[in-house]
Amino acid sequence: MTFSKSGKEQALILEYDGVEYHTKNPDIVTKHNFSQEYLDYDISRQIELESYGYRFLRLNKFNLRPEQDGEIKTDVLDRFLRKAFAVE
Repeated sequence: MTFSKSGKEQALILEYDGVEYHTKNPDIVTKHNFSQEYLDYDISRQIELESYGYRFLRLNKFNLRPEQDGEIKTDVLDRFLRKAFAVE
């Protein structure tokens, strides 16, 4: 995914992780511990891609869940993307 601001492109890798395939023990994963349960392979790959200058946004069913009244998943995604690209 790329975003252009003032003629300058910024790249972002967006990954949606299924908890059952990207965590060490899917049976104990909650919204409070999911980031500690990611597989080492996924974290290593993310670090490697970030070392090349890519921004990385990892989403899953916990952090994409709306938490405010009237909010939908696309609102949450928009908030993540604005933060990732520092869009105001």
